[in-house]
Amino acid sequence: MSNNLKPNTMNTILHSMKKLLILVLFAPVIAFAQWSAPVSISPRAMNASMNENMGPGICSSHDTLHVIWSDHRTKGYAIYYTRSTDSGITWSNSVAITDTMGSATMPSLAVSGRNIHVVWWDTVKKIACSCYEHSVDGGNTWSNRLVIDSNTVYWPGVAVAGSTVLVSIDKEPLSRTTVFLAISKDNGNSFSAEQQISTPTTGTGRSEDQGTATDGKNIYMCWNDNRNSPTTLEIYYRRSRDMGKTWDPEIQISNAASYSPMIYCDSAKVYVALGFSSPLNSYIAESTDSGATFSPIKQVTTNVSTNADAYPSMVVDGPNLYMTTHIFPTKPWTVSFTQSSDGGATWSKEIQLGDCNGTSFMVLTCPMLHVVWPNNGSIYYSRNPTAAPSCPTTPTGIESVNNTAGQIFLYPNPVQYSATVVFDGSGTHAIEVYDITGRKISSYQSVLNKYTFLCNELSPGMYFVKIITGNNAQVVKFIKQ
Repeated sequence: MSNNLKPNTMNTILHSMKKLLILVLFAPVIAFAQWSAPVSISPRAMNASMNENMGPGICSSHDTLHVIWSDHRTKGYAIYYTRSTDSGITWSNSVAITDTMGSATMPSLAVSGRNIHVVWWDTVKKIACSCYEHSVDGGNTWSNRLVIDSNTVYWPGVAVAGSTVLVSIDKEPLSRTTVFLAISKDNGNSFSAEQQISTPTTGTGRSEDQGTATDGKNIYMCWNDNRNSPTTLEIYYRRSRDMGKTWDPEIQISNAASYSPMIYCDSAKVYVALGFSSPLNSYIAESTDSGATFSPIKQVTTNVSTNADAYPSMVVDGPNLYMTTHIFPTKPWTVSFTQSSDGGATWSKEIQLGDCNGTSFMVLTCPMLHVVWPNNGSIYYSRNPTAAPSCPTTPTGIESVNNTAGQIFLYPNPVQYSATVVFDGSGTHAIEVYDITGRKISSYQSVLNKYTFLCNELSPGMYFVKIITGNNAQVVKFIKQ
């Protein structure tokens, strides 16, 4: 058959066929290409490691990310810190925030506005201790080390709500590990006497690897516990409805071999993520009544019995749940990601993000997800810029006009009764509050760079504060509970 097509027509058809072939061949790659290739954010690190899993290694404040780890680049072990002010595109040079000749390991951090709170496991005069430092200027400078407890067995954890800082501690009174909690009401400058949270059995009982979360009204804690069997760890939980003044009875979350719990709160929902045997995978337990009761645990991951898929890290945004785990003991270990859009009823197929030799940690800055993990002595980072498309974004009409005015911070976040916004710039400032639709709720004037406004009459949900100084404008989001 003769070919009567003109040369340019034939070229067009061939070009279209080529494009179609590329789309067919690479469609699976495009579907998973939203996750960036892992990059090391810890140049010069040696034997870098993070917490085992119960305390996060990454937190965010607006679009600024904060990451910590333990590093052995000197003769001692120190806690190192880095940050990204552009949602993970670039990272600052890492700096040691503890003694580089010390023995600091297993760090955890919590962030509220410009306040960064860090705890870690250390040895002082050959005694294991829980130590604490904080920064009040976004990580530029750091306080001196505070030894909160000098009878620590395993690593501490930390959570924050506004100026209230919670440090969970694992001690060993009478030859059994026990979970305690120390509370600061003044942004970490001083701490209360420790409260005992868990009640293990006599003998060599174990209550350890505690996870802690708070929404500013309640404190939620979970931990590994072997009170029912000396050889089997299970997950227990306890809640305080008045920020540590009194505590509800303990609740058993799992009833078989389980471990590595982390706890998360989002409005009235509380989730405990855990590793669970038979088969060894990651699971969640859910509370829809602010932590009063919990559902039976639900399986999340589905690896075969020859591998373990555990040490979960999870973030929550309404019905959207996001989880990373790591798969072992097959080497190399790998970081795995899965998500649910229906509150944990069903989960997506797992995606492997990279090799690891420790627990991964995740944070959400709508609509981006950010993950960090240790591997081969370094800390690696990956992000997905569109992982959470249902996250509220800034409505049209209230976006920043010009962000050269500087930085803006709001705390506490989530908000209950009032919020304080701190910002840069000089002159008279207009402070405007908008709801998710872009409707202006209220406005104020101030000549100071700090303003506190009431939120008690706002309905629960997402809001925005816009600071206008001359021709410059800055916007920050907050949640009203």
